[in-house]
Amino acid sequence: MHRLRYEWRHRGPVITGIIIALCVLMWLVEQIAYYSSSNAFASMVYDMAFIPALTKSQPWIFLTSMFMHAPGVDVWHILGNMITLWFIAPSLEKLLGHWQFLALYLLSGLGGDAGNMVYARVLDDPLSWSQSSYGASGAIFGLFGALLVAYSRMHLDIRSLIVLVVINLAMPFFVPNIAWQAHVGGLLTGAGTSSMLIGTTAIRRVLNYTQRTIITVLVAVAVIVGIVLLCRYTSVWNSVLSLRG
Repeated sequence: MHRLRYEWRHRGPVITGIIIALCVLMWLVEQIAYYSSSNAFASMVYDMAFIPALTKSQPWIFLTSMFMHAPGVDVWHILGNMITLWFIAPSLEKLLGHWQFLALYLLSGLGGDAGNMVYARVLDDPLSWSQSSYGASGAIFGLFGALLVAYSRMHLDIRSLIVLVVINLAMPFFVPNIAWQAHVGGLLTGAGTSSMLIGTTAIRRVLNYTQRTIITVLVAVAVIVGIVLLCRYTSVWNSVLSLRG
């Protein structure tokens, strides 16, 4: 407990560690379900993975899906995400603070879900609406977006980070079954959220960090909810596409 209090006071990777622990614990539960009963695993995916068609009846899948990872002998999904998270998250948690980092992570994951919703609306076919997806990738791409913003505000060289993000965005061209739309949604959400949270010099003179945090969370949630509702209940995307065609 002493070590934990020390890490908390000094902005150590406490939230990062909790997120990793939750993801690994969830993956172990998935492994048990996967190897014990195909019906149990199918039920778990149905109840916890992100499926656009189920967002109205099962709104909790916006959160649960970002802690799930593919089970089975191929451990790269969970391993790759957790290694990436451990390498990039601590610096952001130290820079932003524990609660601000947690907000950024969760909002980025929700933004990834919103990206899936937009894609499903654009395609507007039963398969896209019933396609399941899960994983921490959307939230992790949000952290990439936040790092790009933070490093650029500090006038650091971000060329290597840009290359890393581009390589990861290109992965779906070479590796099947990757929800690239969640990556894009998370990246944009993370960049936008961190831009508001860090603020410009003028904004920092007017609003303190707590005030900026509250405003950022409220605005980000409103935008994400608006996009989800727009995709869920209207055909505006198809109308725009038909006009362009």
